[in-house]
Amino acid sequence: MREKVADAQMSMEGGLNETSTEAMVLPNQLRRANNARLTEFGAVKKRGGLQRTNSSALSAGNEIQNGFTWRQDGGINQPMVVSNGTLFTSVYGSFPWTWTSRTGTLSTTEVPSFAQFRDAGGNDVVYIADGGLLNKWNGTSLTTNIASTANSKVITVHNQRLWSCGDSTYPDSIFYSALNNGDTLGNSSSSGGQIIVRTFGDEEIVGLASINTSLLIFHDRGISRLSGYGQDDITVAPTGVTADVGTIAPNAIVPYDNTAYFITERGLYRCNEADVAPVGSAQTPDPILPIIRSLSSSQFANIRAVLNRGTKELWITVPNYGCYIYNTVLNAWSGPWDTGWISPNTTTMFETLNSSGLPVILRGDANSFVSECDLDTVFKDNVLADGTGGERITMTVQLHRLYCNDDALAKSARWGYLTASLRGSDQCRVEWSTGEETGSFTLPVSYDETWGASGTVWGTGVWGGSGSQSYRIPMGGNGYYFDVTVIDSGEAVPTLSRFQLEAFALGRR
Repeated sequence: MREKVADAQMSMEGGLNETSTEAMVLPNQLRRANNARLTEFGAVKKRGGLQRTNSSALSAGNEIQNGFTWRQDGGINQPMVVSNGTLFTSVYGSFPWTWTSRTGTLSTTEVPSFAQFRDAGGNDVVYIADGGLLNKWNGTSLTTNIASTANSKVITVHNQRLWSCGDSTYPDSIFYSALNNGDTLGNSSSSGGQIIVRTFGDEEIVGLASINTSLLIFHDRGISRLSGYGQDDITVAPTGVTADVGTIAPNAIVPYDNTAYFITERGLYRCNEADVAPVGSAQTPDPILPIIRSLSSSQFANIRAVLNRGTKELWITVPNYGCYIYNTVLNAWSGPWDTGWISPNTTTMFETLNSSGLPVILRGDANSFVSECDLDTVFKDNVLADGTGGERITMTVQLHRLYCNDDALAKSARWGYLTASLRGSDQCRVEWSTGEETGSFTLPVSYDETWGASGTVWGTGVWGGSGSQSYRIPMGGNGYYFDVTVIDSGEAVPTLSRFQLEAFALGRR
């Protein structure tokens, strides 16, 4: 009788590793994780869909340049975007949303930068930088080109001052406002000013981030900082953090938990006030690094990133490639998310709060639509604001290569066992390949395991809580290894927990 051999993928928490050789992929890693995300308990889950908030394009033929949510002192949250130089504002609510165009013209070519702060009258406002003089939205009117302010492309708030960079006349300078008065940005006659930063020579400044007690200053190559704890003790002599790496993607700098994540020509990095390090390692390679190496400088500059605070994930979009997801808890990757994320291309991402006050991500695209992302109740992309239309999402999860502990031993597959919660998906299948033979098995439609029995019905629906069940898959084919892939294109959000392979040993090479 043939000897039984087995192999398994007992968890997925190692995330995506599409760079290492097959033999170096860890037992908890995945070769593919398209349109999937990692869960904190070691499984992988299909992402939610995209639904447009506006019924028609905000500015036909133009892209959404950038977006921001103003969390007003009165408790109202106001999402806002700029398209073709026009500011549009809205309020989170039922689809479709009402987007109102505001009087006033901003740059049609620059990516605007937003910062909530105080103006000369002590009012809570949103400042908007678009490469020229500073602009301001107060909830009623848009004031453009505030007199005597600095030309700015990027703005941020640090220690009760508004800071900026991006003046083409002074590319190596940052500008600051008086305390609690953004109207004075760069105006030396009103307690604002300019600081020349030549920590590493005449390096252009492209981005800013407030991290703990320091203002981090990002150059094309290098990172400097200004330090200080209180309102008036900012050290005006910049010091160096690193001369080794910087960024040319100012819209992919994301502060989180006293750390700044940013994109370099070497992939995703993180830094604080003193240390800079790559996120990727030999065991968990950065999946966007091979892509970055093929990008032009203009494509690199179009990379966007945002933090999903609800899931503790960093979302990074690369034009034409999709959105890669870095789980900051597991320190592991998934993605790319494609389909509606690349058709049309994503041009901005920003956070807002839903009706329950929970953080969600909005996405602007190249066709001037704003969509809510990752909706668990929406199973397609580019769903119209009235809930119709859209394209199905296909999740593709390929496990690490299964050798049954011996890559020189030929095996014959017998059974596979997939533990999953399909949640009613009607299009989920398991495929496998040995390099010489292939096979496929479509899983039966199933609902969450519930009280009484799997799929127990109470009234008009499935009654009970969510759970998983094991599916036995008749497999076949001979080979030295098995590459197993789970593909789901149903209108559901299934979760995959583990896979076990049972085979017979045939003989050695």
